[in-house]
Amino acid sequence: MTLANQLTLARIVAILPLMAALYIPFPGHRTVVLLLYVAALLTDYFDGIAARRSNKVTGFGKLMDSIADKALIVSVFFALVELGLMYSWMAAIMVIREFAVTGLRMVALENGEVIAANSWGKAKMNAQSLAVFVLLLAYAGWFWPGTLETFGLWMMGLAVILTLISGWSYLKDTPRILAAQSQRDQRL
Repeated sequence: MTLANQLTLARIVAILPLMAALYIPFPGHRTVVLLLYVAALLTDYFDGIAARRSNKVTGFGKLMDSIADKALIVSVFFALVELGLMYSWMAAIMVIREFAVTGLRMVALENGEVIAANSWGKAKMNAQSLAVFVLLLAYAGWFWPGTLETFGLWMMGLAVILTLISGWSYLKDTPRILAAQSQRDQRL
């Protein structure tokens, strides 16, 4: 278990206290939500650095990093929709894309291929993460909540566009991956 993989798993574990802070009101809980989210994002940044510096980029790490990102962002999407800070159609588009790409990754993995995040996927994740950060700033009441909420929604709109583009960038390889799976199935 490398340091990078431990940081990735910490991001998954961080979801529980983050969600608890969202739904169990206590003094300062909104700020705690923001801080936990930022801490989780930092694990995403540092796990990549740790993996590259130690020269221990693993298939497990690539796959789990993607799963940890999705688990964190999708959990927060659901909360933001419930809080009225995000439109459900935005969350639906982004969650459907996550399931579709993850399904494609699983089929590819069965064929011995690990599909790592590409530049569109990274841009999508960065846009989503930044939009969520701004919306959580608004939720925490920092600075100009109304203005931040509007700005966060516009940023989330950009994230939706990048989600669709990045989804296509992965899903266009579906025929090739399914053909490889079909050949594998025929050999069995």
